[in-house]
Amino acid sequence: MRIIRNERLATYTLVPVESEEQQILASIAAVLKPGDKMSYGGRRRDGDGDEFCAVCLHAGAQTEVQSKTEGRITVTQNVHVGGVELVLRGSTEDDKYEVNGIRNTCFFGSSGLIFLGEVEVDGKQAIITTAKYCKFCGGAMISYLACEWSICDACAAKCEHEYKRGPVHGPEIDIGMGEFCRLCGRGKPKAEGEREKSQLEHHLAVEHELGVNLIYKNTSLTPSQIDYLQKVASAPNN
Repeated sequence: MRIIRNERLATYTLVPVESEEQQILASIAAVLKPGDKMSYGGRRRDGDGDEFCAVCLHAGAQTEVQSKTEGRITVTQNVHVGGVELVLRGSTEDDKYEVNGIRNTCFFGSSGLIFLGEVEVDGKQAIITTAKYCKFCGGAMISYLACEWSICDACAAKCEHEYKRGPVHGPEIDIGMGEFCRLCGRGKPKAEGEREKSQLEHHLAVEHELGVNLIYKNTSLTPSQIDYLQKVASAPNN
């Protein structure tokens, strides 16, 4: 899929590349009317790689609660039934980057994309989408942070910020500690010359300030243990 992001209009235009994509987009346009939502259904690995770079979107589906029991463990989850499923994959590296951005917006803030209508791009029938509308001005939004707080950047710029320190998250830092506005969610501007903290520093702050232990999946080590090993390795006598 070719993905055209329009920052000014806050839209994503999905342009089919494969014939199967053309059929799926046509089916979506047939079951949805402008303003209807395609629900986010998680992400998938694209091909045999380990990267999650395919996003599942469902148009016209019903949501049902299903339970599955294995041994003593029962897992309950919402599943999409019926409708049209779009597995959104990028056709180029730039498109794959946009797919990851759409995933972050859906996961952190919008839970899907809103269908706005059809448009022809380079002789192909495409669809236009946005992610969410600002609760103050009604403007369209595609930024994951704006969608998470339901406040567009223009309205956030007018906010009389009330900053507090607490846990922050996002695709860049995963989880960390920082100062953010409790009204619009925007982070407190950095002081002049202040450097960016590393992901490890953010994780150490979570451990120290919240009193919780984080464990890295690939190593089974905590941030504090990683920090100690790095300091030992960089000591002058080593």
